[in-house]
Amino acid sequence: MEKIIEIKEGFTITEMFDRMKVGDLFKIPYDKSRHSGIKSEAARRNRDARLTKELKSKMDLKFRVSEIEHPGYTSVIRIK
Repeated sequence: MEKIIEIKEGFTITEMFDRMKVGDLFKIPYDKSRHSGIKSEAARRNRDARLTKELKSKMDLKFRVSEIEHPGYTSVIRIK
């Protein structure tokens, strides 16, 4: 499901990742510092999934982040 996230008071990146289900695509208005925070959280969650054997190899991903796919937005998709 594709969803545009509005940035309001109380928005947290970790809460956004917790709410995502498999196949969800969230678009967040682009901001350079927010984008780097989202990339870091996605990398942490992918690492943790590898450590718990949810993902098989280093090439396997649970979350993917892109700033190019939808111009003006940071796109986050949950793959697994």
